[in-house]
Amino acid sequence: MKAVLFDLGHTLINYHNDWREPERRAVGAVARMVVETGGNGVDESAVSEHLLASLERGRQIKLTEMIEIPLTEVLDDCFHRFSCDGNEELMVRSLDAFYAVLLENRKSVPGTNEMLETLKDEGYRIGLVSDVAWGLPSSYPQIDMRHYHLREYFDDLVFSTDVGLRKPNPRIFKIALANVQSSPKEAVYVGNNLQADIKGALGVGMKAILKESNFFTPDNNIVPSAKISTWDELLAILNG
Repeated sequence: MKAVLFDLGHTLINYHNDWREPERRAVGAVARMVVETGGNGVDESAVSEHLLASLERGRQIKLTEMIEIPLTEVLDDCFHRFSCDGNEELMVRSLDAFYAVLLENRKSVPGTNEMLETLKDEGYRIGLVSDVAWGLPSSYPQIDMRHYHLREYFDDLVFSTDVGLRKPNPRIFKIALANVQSSPKEAVYVGNNLQADIKGALGVGMKAILKESNFFTPDNNIVPSAKISTWDELLAILNG
């Protein structure tokens, strides 16, 4: 093996397992901002309903077409509908509101830094392939990576909002492989999601290791190359 690529959320850093209620809180915060900004007598509940419906429609498109829909586009549409177009401060505050709910339950997976340092010392090229929650700009997950001192270990980062693709789209994995100068047979991918991570990596010819987590949807039709519950198990597989 020449390269090890990772997912971020629920693989290296844990967040909310149930995102529906955090999403509603973020949407509520944005709706209040829109009303305060002066949306011409706009009803707060109308803004919330519109934004929640837009996010749900976007989720279905992401699942079926494996593309990213940036949150900035969703918010732009909302602001246009409620006469708040072109307000850059409102956009930044709204993005921050979505990011804020992620921080409520953000925790680094124990042993992650030590594992990455070992891989670096052993000469592996280390990459990241990550979908970003709600299509937030990639600057937000990079804040998390810097907070936990993870960024320094990575040779390359591929985020869905930077390339317009979401896992398991094979193109996002191929971009990452090219960036770390590795063929699929020389690389392994580690993630917690069978449908996105494991299916996507296997689909381009990589080995795919399932990192067990509490954020997990079973699927007997997708079989990972291996399963691990600790980072020591990953190192044993790579050195085996």
